[in-house]
This record gives sequence, structure tokens and C-alpha cells, in this order.
Amino acid sequence: MSANKEEKGEEKEEHSPEYEFATGTTLHGLNKIADAPNWGVRLVWICIFLGCFGYSSYLVTETLLAYFSYDTITDVSLKFEESLDFPAVTFCNFNKYAYRKVANNPRINKYLEPLYAFPKEWSLIGPGVYKNDGPTPTPTPTPFYYDLAGITEYAGFQLIDGLVDCSWRGEPCTLKNFTQTLSQFGNCYVFNGDPEKESLKQTVSGSGNGLHLVINVLADEYSEDPRHGGSSDVGVKIHVHPRGEPAKMDTQGIAIGPGTHAYVGISKINYQNEIPPWGKCEAKELKHYDTYTLTGCLLECRAHWVETMCNCTAMELPGNLDICGPQIVVNCVTSVYNLIIRGRLPCECPTPCELGTYGKSVSYAGWPNPGAAASPSLSLKSEEFLERNYCVFDVFFKALNSKTIVQKRAMTEEDLLSAIGGSLGLFIGASIITVAEIGEYLITRPFKFFRKKK
Repeated sequence: MSANKEEKGEEKEEHSPEYEFATGTTLHGLNKIADAPNWGVRLVWICIFLGCFGYSSYLVTETLLAYFSYDTITDVSLKFEESLDFPAVTFCNFNKYAYRKVANNPRINKYLEPLYAFPKEWSLIGPGVYKNDGPTPTPTPTPFYYDLAGITEYAGFQLIDGLVDCSWRGEPCTLKNFTQTLSQFGNCYVFNGDPEKESLKQTVSGSGNGLHLVINVLADEYSEDPRHGGSSDVGVKIHVHPRGEPAKMDTQGIAIGPGTHAYVGISKINYQNEIPPWGKCEAKELKHYDTYTLTGCLLECRAHWVETMCNCTAMELPGNLDICGPQIVVNCVTSVYNLIIRGRLPCECPTPCELGTYGKSVSYAGWPNPGAAASPSLSLKSEEFLERNYCVFDVFFKALNSKTIVQKRAMTEEDLLSAIGGSLGLFIGASIITVAEIGEYLITRPFKFFRKKK
């Protein structure tokens, strides 16, 4: 009896925890090593197991390095639509102030003198208009708020004077279809820009099915002088942008000169960007705009630095302080703009995670031909007058489709797990269950060791 017990004890001692783990685990190859009939077979299986284990470790390492490199791929898709929401179209006259409203008004002329050296043509032609001799006359009440923004709204380009013809999808449009805004060009006007109204839609692609405008730039009213900080251009500048996004007209837009007909074909492009560390997109909260856009962020950055360094708000920027006067614009605001352009004053404006924009292609034709110049709709103006004053442009979708460009992760978490699981499963048969078995062995092995020693 005692001899049998001793034999059974010796059997138990032979079956060590390592042997039990090797013969019971789902990790392929270990059981072949443990139960090999001789050392030759065991050596073969050891080589096979180590080779598979080494190569699978290499593949897992490469997979982890690829994941943590945070590479991205770009997916482009094209979707055809029955109709597309029309964008906002902002346009400005290159002339900031009307000659007759400045040269003949001593109070405005004097106020704007730090910015522009306007000619003075005061004469006794009516109440409140004075002769240009002797001291500056006593100012009379003005029909506008007396700051730079108010004077610009009053003395700047007026759409009621410059709108010659407007049509949307062949139907007439009026001044009610436009909203007024201020920029570094003075008064600008936005078509389809009121966010409280439903967006207009284009249902047929091509020229003639979008916006058509004929604008009189009033070339005889130009007061710009390049020698005193003014512009040397004549015409309008237009910018096509998403509704709800402000227009940054000094750096964006298309210039159209008088005597030309510009055809602006647009296409809708949507961008979806990845968050860090795969991409650099971020949606910041803006103070003055409901939706984060890169342009809105840049304008708020300008406003922040102007308010910080000049203690006022530039008329073309959002803000809550008083409007900067002409002298402050010359002495401070212009310097702040230059520092921002040079990168001396930083603007933290990350790329939006979702961005809508419009691709543009522009072609030009001479305008008008003799037949158009004789049209009654142009008030029978001379061809020379039309070529010197009138700008014509059409804005339309070239095709009723939208392109979506999506930045995607080259490897997602699911791809990472699948690649690791495939490498381990193919070469050594490891799985989540195998990991649990290894964990169980590592936890229980010390207890078995101490129990055996005791």
C-alpha cells in the first residue's frame, strides 16, 4: 500500500506547473514540446515554435508602429443632387468713399484727413454745403452716426446707386435680397447672406441658372489715391463663401474690372478632418459667430489684438469697444495688422473638423457689344460709358454635385486588434483566451511554488 502511494506522489511531482500549462494551454506548439517522445523531436518543435513566435512578434511590432505613426488616408466621394443650396456672394467696390460726399462735405473731409488726402471742393450750392475759403465752417447735423463706421456707411458705395440689373434663376431680384456689411473696402453687400432666411437653391446647373448682376461702379465718384494709401484698381471684388461664414475681402475674392463679363462657375466641396493626433482639426468656440470657421477665427484674432493694443474696435472687425478713429487706424491698427501678417502676433486658428468651401473657375468676356449697349435696359448709355463703369458677373454651379473629401485614419483600433489577432492566431494560435491562460499561470505559479516548498 505504501509503495503505491509513493509511486503516485512521484507521478504528481513529475507533472510540474510548467508541464500542466504547456499541455493544457491553447498556445500551439507548447504541448508538442512537452509531450515530445525524444529530444530530437522536441528540438524540432522548439525551433518551429520559436520561429513562429519571433515572426509573429515582428508583425505585431510593425503593426503597433504603424498605428502609433497616426497616418491618414483620404477618401473622395462625389454625390449628385437634384438641387444645391446656393452660397453667399459678397461683393465690394474698390472705391471706399464717394467723391461727391467727401469733397463737398467739410466735416467728413476733415474727419477722414488722416486716412486720405481728399480734394476739397466746398462751394455755396445749398444749405450745409460751404465755400472752400477761410476757416472750416461750423458743422451741421449729419444723417449718420458720427464715427468711422457711420461715415463709411453714409459716404461709401451705395447699392441703390450701383445696382443696374439683378436676376436669380431668371427672375428679378431687388435690394431686399442683399445685406450690407463693412470691410476694408468700405461698404460691401451680400446676396443670400441672411442666416434667418432659408437658403436659395439652384436646381439647374450652368450659366443663366444662378445669380446675374450688373453693377455700376460709378468710376466718376472714385476718390482713391494710391499716393495716399488708396487703391489703384477700378471695379468690384467678389467672394463666394458658405452662408454664416464672414468674408475676409482683403485676402479673398475675385477682382472684376469694368467692361468685362465674368462667369464664375462654382463647385461644392466638403472637408471632414481628423482630430489629433491623426489630424489637426479642432472646433473652437467663437465669441461673435455661432459656427466655428477659419475666417471667423482669423477675424476675431485680429479684433482681439486691435482691442488689446489700440483700445478700440476696427470698423470691419467684430467687437464691443468703440470704433477706432482715423488717426488711431493710421497710428495703431495698421501696425497691428502688419505684425499679424509677419507672425509677430500669433493667431491660434486650427483647421475646422468640418469645412465647407466652393471651388471656383472664372472666365471673362468683353462687355458690352454694340447691340447690348443699345438696349433700353441699360438706359441707352454710350458704349464708352458702359465700358468705364459697368461690371457684369454670373455666379452659378457648374454641375449639381458635391464632392466630399474625408480624412480617415489609416489604421483604426479595430484594424489594430484584427492585425494583432491575425498575426498571433496564424503563427502561434494565440487569442484572448490564451492571454487569460498565461495570466492564470503567472498568478498561480508562486502559490504552487511556496506550497511545494512547505
